[in-house]
Amino acid sequence: MKKYLVALSAILLLAAIIISKNKKNEEYVSKKTRPSVTVMTVTESKNSTIIKSIGTAISNESANIMSNVTQIVSEIHFSDCDSVKKGQLLVQLNIAKKEAKKKQAEINCAEQQRELSRLEILKKKRVIPDKDYDLQKTKLLDAQAKLEAINAEVRDSSIVAPFDGVLGIRNVSIGTLLMPGNIITTIDNIDKLKVDFPVPEKYSTLLKPKLKITAKSVAFSERKFEGNIIAVVPRISPTSRSISVRGIIDNKDHLLKPGMALKISVKLQDQAIVRIPEKSLFCVGEKHYVYTVKDNKVKLCYVTMGNRKNGLVEIEKGILSGDRIVVDGVDKLGDGAIVIISKDVTKDYIQTSVEEKP
Repeated sequence: MKKYLVALSAILLLAAIIISKNKKNEEYVSKKTRPSVTVMTVTESKNSTIIKSIGTAISNESANIMSNVTQIVSEIHFSDCDSVKKGQLLVQLNIAKKEAKKKQAEINCAEQQRELSRLEILKKKRVIPDKDYDLQKTKLLDAQAKLEAINAEVRDSSIVAPFDGVLGIRNVSIGTLLMPGNIITTIDNIDKLKVDFPVPEKYSTLLKPKLKITAKSVAFSERKFEGNIIAVVPRISPTSRSISVRGIIDNKDHLLKPGMALKISVKLQDQAIVRIPEKSLFCVGEKHYVYTVKDNKVKLCYVTMGNRKNGLVEIEKGILSGDRIVVDGVDKLGDGAIVIISKDVTKDYIQTSVEEKP
């Protein structure tokens, strides 16, 4: 009996050793067959998009100085390219005849006023009918209207600056017969300059007034001129698929001139985006997928892509910040596979991106 128990114990021990070795062999084989992958933890990064464009400088205010009456120039009170103030006299037309007419009209007004005053006294005494008094009152109003018309003609003979600005070249001389439409000179207010420039339609929803802009000119390559957007045109061009934007920039030194070509940079508001390496993506038809990893088990996830740059792709939908994804070894996987994580490369892809868009 004792020999039987010893034999039985030996058999059980041998069986345990065999089972243990089999399990270790299975685990070894299992580990050997698991795919090894490189992973990263998805993080959000700040994306500062800078849009580049070419614009044209425009005067903040601009006008052609013209006469609206036909008359001879008698006085000129400016020189080429003078700086002038609003209301400053530029050209005086001959007003000798108008002054004579004005004096005659003033005398007529005074006479009609005296006659009205006399008739008013007679009316109070009931010596004259009301009709005579009303008729004289009408004559006075007519005389006053004629005087005001002559005064307007006299004012039109004095041509003044409509706003503060810089004049252009003088196109008239004393003795020139001016007619309506003849350009005497030009005036531009260039303390600030407007600048019109196109932007691709895909940025139309991100553009709004007060966004900061920077302008540079080839004439002043080291100088930056700061400003902001003041208007975004509501229509998109069907030919260029771009939207017109108007900005205004400071030009207090008058370095920039209307008509100059300017390089415009618009910095859009920072956006939090998710970017992953392109090699972590794979396609099935026209759809794009990544593998997420949790507890060494992978899961297939459909994603929507955005812009690509420098080997990275922006992910708009499908994964979130904090998700762990497979970067290398994607071609060895299937949905639900168990993997061995060989390396975490998250630090290699943490960045703050600045994109410049043409």
